[in-house]
Parts: sequence; structure tokens; C-alpha cells
Amino acid sequence: MPTQLAVSLADLALEAGYPQPDFGLLRDGSSLVGHLYTRLEPYGLTLNDIRAEGVTGSAADRHILVTLFNGTLSLRVRIDKVEVAWTRFNNDQTEKLKSATLDAMKAFVDYKATISFKSFAVALALHGPLNGMRAREYLARFVTNIPTNVGPPVGAGAAFYFGAADTRLYSAVIVDASVIVTDGLFVRVHSTWDARQMALDALGGIAEAYFRQVWASLDLQVA
Repeated sequence: MPTQLAVSLADLALEAGYPQPDFGLLRDGSSLVGHLYTRLEPYGLTLNDIRAEGVTGSAADRHILVTLFNGTLSLRVRIDKVEVAWTRFNNDQTEKLKSATLDAMKAFVDYKATISFKSFAVALALHGPLNGMRAREYLARFVTNIPTNVGPPVGAGAAFYFGAADTRLYSAVIVDASVIVTDGLFVRVHSTWDARQMALDALGGIAEAYFRQVWASLDLQVA
């Protein structure tokens, strides 16, 4: 029977990398912003939610920042990648965050029909209590040989790294004791995907399927 993880806090990060830096964004950024506004205005986007940042810094520092849902969703458009973050979100917000993120990414196709991405990186981090056990008990199945003569052990975690498979280029899974939830578990799944082998609107379903695969392999039921 899988151990239930009741999610108390979640963060997600998405990074979509261009094949090459798009220096045209520095020149045509206003056109892209217009498409982003058109796509995201139905979600409550206002002009106050759009900012140009890093203007006096290097090309790598310059970006357009868009925020939605009181900052729960943030999008940074850089000349070499797009960064999306869902911060401290809960299950009730997931569907609108998914919808807004997909519409935001579609704005790039509106801006330039020939736009392409080289890779997608998705990282999901969860904190929460386990049903019927403490995180330390759950983690004991992964860590059985704790170093001795170092100090009194107070906890342990585990990290696993995986190579390419199908369209997935790399992934990593970390399980540890949460520093936010007392006696709770922290799980982080990072995966990188070949964007040239998948449609933009397929990423969400592919990433979700992989998360479910990871939960099953960890003998977790995430709720």
C-alpha cells in the first residue's frame, strides 16, 4: 500500500531554452509583450503586472517579468530562455496555472510563428506530512548505511539521477526531510526534455505522467 503524502506546499519551475539566443527580443520586445497581454488579460493581467528588468545590466540580466495571481505565477522572458515559476501553489490553483502557462507559451508562437525551443526543464518540489509515519522512518528504506564516527545522526536523505529515455534527456529525484513541515517529507523531481521531439501543448501531460511514474517508484500516493 503506497504511503500517502498530503501536500502542504508546492513549487514548480519550467524553463524553455531557445536553440540560440534571440537578440531580436531586445529590439522587438514590445511586440511580444502585446501578445502576452492579449493572451493573459483574461486571467486578470494588468499593466502593473508587466515590468522590464535588468535594463542597465548585461544581456543575460535583461528580461521581461510578468506576474499573475498575486505573484503565484511569474514568467521571465530572457534572450536565451523563458522561465515560468509557480510559487507556493495548491491543488485548487493547478488548473488555472496550467491554462495560463500554456496560453503564455502560445504568445511566443503568436509573436513568431517559426519560434522553436531546444529543451524544456521542469522541476516540481513538494512538502507535506506522511500518513502514519514520520519522514525519517520513510527515508530509512533508502539510507541504510549512515557514516559513523562523524557525529550523532539526526536525519538522512537520498538523491537519484537518471539518464536519457525516449524524449527525456535527464532526470533527478531527491527525497529528504522537510525543513518547512514538521516531521514531513520533501520531494523534488527535476526532468529535462527534448523540445524538438514534442509539441508545446504536450509538455504538461508528459511531465504529469512522469511525476506519477516517480510517485509510484517511491511508493508514494500524492494528494
